[in-house]
Amino acid sequence: MKIIKIFSAVMLFSLLPCTAIAGETSSFFKGLRNDLSDNYQQFYASDNLSWLGSTLALGGVMANTRIDQKFQAFYNESIRSSTTDEIARIAKMLGDREIVLLYAGLTAYNRLYCDDRDCGRIPEWGDRTLRAILTGLPAVWLSQALLGGARPHNGDSKWTLFRFDKMHAVSGHSFIGAVPFLTAAQMTDNDASKAILYSLSTLTALSRINDQKHYLSQALMGWMYAAKVTDELYIPLNPGESVVLPYADDDSVSLTWVKSF
Repeated sequence: MKIIKIFSAVMLFSLLPCTAIAGETSSFFKGLRNDLSDNYQQFYASDNLSWLGSTLALGGVMANTRIDQKFQAFYNESIRSSTTDEIARIAKMLGDREIVLLYAGLTAYNRLYCDDRDCGRIPEWGDRTLRAILTGLPAVWLSQALLGGARPHNGDSKWTLFRFDKMHAVSGHSFIGAVPFLTAAQMTDNDASKAILYSLSTLTALSRINDQKHYLSQALMGWMYAAKVTDELYIPLNPGESVVLPYADDDSVSLTWVKSF
């Protein structure tokens, strides 16, 4: 994680002199602000209320019954090991707030240097990842504050509405850790790569369950928020491309595979 901090800081500060000389700082922030404004309008549109209701219903059933506790006990007794502890130690870092600096550096590079040249897909991926995180985090934070819920090592998962002493109903680590993989999955038309990236997007959520930091419902809801926000930021499919998207209506919530012809 220290390497990521140093790399991101060097990237950001190395851009500042060039930005000042070229007079591009204002246009950089204006462009980012405009894109974020569009993303907010997409994600927080009334059309997404059915998805939100279904997501909260699913999480609420798991959190306010014995499902979370039973799954946690099963995981601890049958799955957790020294191997999962080591995997979780690494996967957890993908959801730490410091890693957002990396995406910020890639966003700056993408917007300042890649308009008139081919910089590859990595700067674009960083740009989209940062915007997805910044767009979805207010929803995650608000849900945490309103719903409550304790950590496995500090109580049960039942929601304690409007009590702000325990705010863990939606895992922030699960959300941040999933966004970069889900973004990458939507930027490739290779189905095998998509499957791998979608699988990797769950690692941070699983690490939180492994480390007794979040119950299943809390980790799952963090992942579902990530899946939805990356869906809203997704560029339309080209012919032959496919993508897995979260879907919800008044009766169900699910994942849907979409292919363009």
